[in-house]
Amino acid sequence: MRLSIAACGVVMFVVAALSFTACSKQSSQDTTTTSSANLLLGTWNLDTSAGATSSPYCSVATPIVFTATTQTRPDADGKPSTIPVTYVTGETTTFPTVVYLMTDAGITAHVTYRFLSRDTMILDTALQCQYVRASN
Repeated sequence: MRLSIAACGVVMFVVAALSFTACSKQSSQDTTTTSSANLLLGTWNLDTSAGATSSPYCSVATPIVFTATTQTRPDADGKPSTIPVTYVTGETTTFPTVVYLMTDAGITAHVTYRFLSRDTMILDTALQCQYVRASN
């Protein structure tokens, strides 16, 4: 695993010969309403239609909210908790793709969000919690 930072703010994250950039530009052919190159930004609700049930790790009651600099999600007690985060984004027009979320714990403690489409993502943990976009 390697992290390198270039002058224009491009962050390259390389894992198993895959590379992603944090300041990737959307294709001129992309006609969706999401204007950000970071697919994770916005509010996400647990997708109960996919058979998910609420747990401390997959909460139906509280959505997950991502801004450019923070993540708000329920803690183990179900109370909303906001923490500072940074992102390493993948492709924004070809699916499946990923967004890596990092906290101050460092790159080795990153969380992977896998996107099946622009509005459906999976928290890549043992529970594989599937979420749908509530807003952008």
